[in-house]
This record gives sequence, C-alpha cells and structure tokens, in this order.
Amino acid sequence: MGSFSVSVGRALSGLRTGVMDKERRVLIIPPAVPGSLGDAAMISASSYSLRNQGAAKVDLLYGKTWDLDEKIDSRLSGERFFYKDSGVQQALLVSVLPRYSECYFIGADVIDGAYNPKSVAARISLLAEAAKLGKKATLLGASYNKKPEEMTRKALSDLPASVSICARDPVSRKRMEEALDRPVRQVADLAFLLRPRLDDPLVGQAKGWIVSRRNAGDQVIGLNANYLHAQKDPLIIGALKTLVEYLLRYDISIMLIPHDTRSEMPDQKLLEEATAWVSPEDRERIYLLPPQSPGIVRAVVPELDMLVTGRMHTAILSLSGGTPSFCFAYQDKFEGLLQFFNLEHSGLLSTPVELSAAPEVVAQKIMSRLKEKKLFEEKIQYHIADVLALSEKNFL
Repeated sequence: MGSFSVSVGRALSGLRTGVMDKERRVLIIPPAVPGSLGDAAMISASSYSLRNQGAAKVDLLYGKTWDLDEKIDSRLSGERFFYKDSGVQQALLVSVLPRYSECYFIGADVIDGAYNPKSVAARISLLAEAAKLGKKATLLGASYNKKPEEMTRKALSDLPASVSICARDPVSRKRMEEALDRPVRQVADLAFLLRPRLDDPLVGQAKGWIVSRRNAGDQVIGLNANYLHAQKDPLIIGALKTLVEYLLRYDISIMLIPHDTRSEMPDQKLLEEATAWVSPEDRERIYLLPPQSPGIVRAVVPELDMLVTGRMHTAILSLSGGTPSFCFAYQDKFEGLLQFFNLEHSGLLSTPVELSAAPEVVAQKIMSRLKEKKLFEEKIQYHIADVLALSEKNFL
C-alpha cells in the first residue's frame, strides 16, 4: 500500500500534540461493511471483551452508523482507503494510529482473499503499521481456505513478527502455518463470546411462539439460508421450497433466521420466497425472526430443537446456546468448527450442492439427525467451556 501516503501519515502524526491517549484506547478493524449479523457479533463481542480487560475506549474503523449490541466510542472512516485506494485517507489513518495502545483486525473469513483481496490487504497494512509503531497488534480469529489468494497471503506473511495471528479453528491453523511459515495461535470464533439480549421484546415474542408450537405438539427447527449460495446456483430457491415442504409433512414448525441483509436477494427475501407457498392453515407453523441483532438470535436459538443453516455465525450462535446445527458448508469453514465439539463425523454437514441436487435427501438427513439431538446436545455441553476459553484467547 502507498509508501508515500504512509510517510505523509507518519509526518502528520509527529505534528500532533499528546499523540497517545493516556487512557487505554483500542482500535477494531472490521472485516467488511455492515450487513452481516456475523460481523456485528464479532465486533460486539470484541468490544465487550476488551472493556472487560480494562480498555477505556473502543473505536471502530468504520465511519458510518452501525447498529451493534455493544458500545463503540468513536468511528473512523476508512472506506475510501479500503475500497477506492484513497492515499489521502490512508495517510490520515496512519496519522491517528499513535493514539491507540492496541489494534485488532477481525480476520473472520476474509484474510484468505476469498472476498475483495485489495480491501483485505489494505486492512492488513494498517495492522502492520500499528505493529511498527510498537503497538500491540492482533489479527483476531480467522478461517483460511484451501486456496488462499496470493496478494493477501503475502501481506500476512510479511506482517512483523510481533503481530499475533489467530486461527478460529484447527483446520485453518494448520493451513495458515503452512502457507505463512510462522506460528499461529489457536483460538475459537469471537462470536462465541457474544452476550444474548434477553430483555429485547423480539426475544419474548419469538420464545412465546416456540412455546405455542411445542404445546401444539411440534418440534421447532431454525432455518437460515445464505443468499450467496442462491447467487451461485439459481436452483437453491426451489430446493429450499422442497426442503420446507418435506419438513412440514412432520410435526415440525420452522423459525426463519435471516443473517445477512446485503444484496438484492438478502437472506430474508430468500427465506420468504422459499415459504411463500405455505398454506394458510400451515402458516402458523412458520415464524420470521427479523435480522436486527445477533444478540437477539443468540437469545432465541437455545430454545430450538435444531438449527439448519448456510451461515457459520448462525451456527456459532446456536452452538453457544447448546443447540445442534446442521450446516451447509462452504469456503472450508465449517469442518474445523464442528471439530471443537467432536461433531465433525456426526452427519451434521451437507453442502449447497447437495441441497440443490437432492433437497429431499437433505431433508431426510435433517430428520434423522433430529432424532439424535440429545446426543449432540450432550457433546456441545461437554465441550462448550473449553471453546469459550479458546475464544477468550483472542485477547491474550
């Protein structure tokens, strides 16, 4: 990233008086712009954890409004640098880094370059600059796919040795250490630390519906759909319709749990299309939980019998509450997650390709796994304390 802009930023920082705040102030670099409850969960969990560890101020490197479950003190604009290569904004960001004692980049699922590698490299460059200033610099829990993009791989490999790199699952850790030739800390995903918003009215309404469906004799399954899968495969919408139709043949009610609000066909619209055909008499067996807050989702999912999801963070919020998750795996993210609970060989993994090609087969698998839910719940409860402890290791 522009060496001239970095030099200008360093010069500007030298002109500031009282450059570093006397109080402990930390900066969080998000993985993307708003729209994903998963990103919001990781940011909120980070803010809460850092304050618990004594941070007086937690700032976010995103300049516009972002509704989160935890407090952010100040927002810094970085979007023109991340997405439009603005040298001016890069210099301004470099100039304010000295005020912080710590800098954290939420690696999530972006550091392998699967999404917008230039933006990722820009974020990594700020983390590197913070480390060169002697700040504590950490790349928080990330996953890493089988075929990382070269620009981002090199940016990670070139990070100063003082930067801590955290992998959020064992599979990703092995891949990172092989690709980057440096030690990687084993952690778990930040979202495991998210606090449930138990007092929100939406939580009470959703729990009331679940109780009513149980009283009617149904088990209750949460259903999430990933719009990225539908973008790649137009058959996914029809497959979801078939899946819902199959499940409704049994004593099953379905809570729709959208996760991402981006694109012309966000998760919510995809789920609504998949259930638009449901008859009036069966409509009471369908309930939509609005995608307003990951803390709301975290408060509701423990009440479900099972979650079916195409989103990893929805699965994490479910597992945090002790609820088994049947997952449509993509970007090599889910296998390592289930390893934490000794569930990687449990039959809880499918793929978008299988859903598209054989939705009734997938539905049969879900019903079969539902019969084993007590066993899965026991495994989750047995391992969850260790997973939470691993998640806290993001902030060593």
